Amino acid sequence: VWWHSGLKATPRETWPRYGDTPTCIYTSDPDEVAAELVGLVLEEFQTAPIDPGTFALQPSPYSLVNMPTNLYAEAREQTFDMTLLGQSVRIQVTPTEYEWNYGDGTIYGPAAWPGNALPEELVGEVTETSHVYQEPGDYFVSVAIYFSGKYSINGGPMIPIDGRALTFPPVQTISVWKSESRNVADDCFQNPSGFGC
Repeated sequence: VWWHSGLKATPRETWPRYGDTPTCIYTSDPDEVAAELVGLVLEEFQTAPIDPGTFALQPSPYSLVNMPTNLYAEAREQTFDMTLLGQSVRIQVTPTEYEWNYGDGTIYGPAAWPGNALPEELVGEVTETSHVYQEPGDYFVSVAIYFSGKYSINGGPMIPIDGRALTFPPVQTISVWKSESRNVADDCFQNPSGFGC
């Protein structure tokens, strides 16, 4: 079987071909099996046990009102090998987009950048994925990670899968506090019941 790819609205004879050699499909009717395989691959891709990865907040589990809280996700490429209709199929999934829900009604994304961890001395700086909470409280933060996929049959060329898989790492809670500063004149050693002691 020769594999081609193109937009549905364009003539099939204009679709570019994948690979320099055809893929062997071991059946008496390879064209029929190939068409059925495409549907099965999409189904397997959508239901594969994809590891959704993790995400982190800086600082955590506490932050402050009006201070940027940095968020970043870590997800990896994964490979699944299986047999479908007697053919050896490999599905490869790659994280491609991230959509953040900060828990206060604000959503960022989908975006291609997962964010990144900040060095300790830079925590509190603005980043592409950071968020500033306006009110104190406990917020449930989540991220949706979209995976794109490719598949190969019997060691043939990797072919893009039409569609994406959606995963969700576990939700995290962040407590946002409001800080206040005041000048005091008491010495806590002399007056242990003074303000701030």
